Amino acid sequence: MATTATLIKYLLDKGDIDSLIHVGGHHGEEIDFYSSYNLKKVIYFEPVKAFSEIISKKINKKNLDNFEVYNLGLGGENVDQEIFIADGTSSDSTSLLEPRPSDITFSNKEKVKIRTFKSLNLGKIDLGIIDTQGFELEVLKGLEEEIYNFKYLVVEFNVFEGYIGQVVFSDLDNYLSNKSFTRIKTVRKINQKNYNDVNYGDAIYINNKLIGNLRVNYQKISNKFFDSFLYRMILILRDIPFHKKQIKKIIKRS
Repeated sequence: MATTATLIKYLLDKGDIDSLIHVGGHHGEEIDFYSSYNLKKVIYFEPVKAFSEIISKKINKKNLDNFEVYNLGLGGENVDQEIFIADGTSSDSTSLLEPRPSDITFSNKEKVKIRTFKSLNLGKIDLGIIDTQGFELEVLKGLEEEIYNFKYLVVEFNVFEGYIGQVVFSDLDNYLSNKSFTRIKTVRKINQKNYNDVNYGDAIYINNKLIGNLRVNYQKISNKFFDSFLYRMILILRDIPFHKKQIKKIIKRS
């Protein structure tokens, strides 16, 4: 949540957001954070029943009348389907997509409801936060024409398929660009255990209605640099002290 929270705080501090949806609520870790702002409406979407109940209990305990939780997932069509539930402390990796082999285990599946945002008739929302472990593009498709009512979208991305059929970052970026949204901030999560794994992160997209063509064009040029191999190498070079420590550990073990 750390990098996601940084981006969301940046937006909420601007003061032009009254409502938000958080898609992929997990345990509602952000509830205290969101409640510190004077928001008129906060809606969580969480398809796993046990997770949804945790969010509901937190909301009720704090008497947050402007908060609600829907025990369903958002997607590109109205269907019921199975969700893969990750075990233990990795439960935030739960996904509607089948996971590829990794050190995370998925012992249980659950039948859940998926609905399009458009079909729920929830009215205008300022900010959409989408963290759905590879299902982000389907969520966006389900917004249909309602997407143009959003001021901002914060979307988790990945540059490789961690789940079968997962949308990769470039496709997600192109989709939102075609919907007249421009990426204005990108935060890549660095996993030092994997030597600067910058393959995933979060990005802010702004509705082009809120900015001029000059800003749109500037951001496109800027994004090309920050998406480049050169920028990745800069990140690696900045982290040389870490790599030195790892090399020393390898030498000691050998």
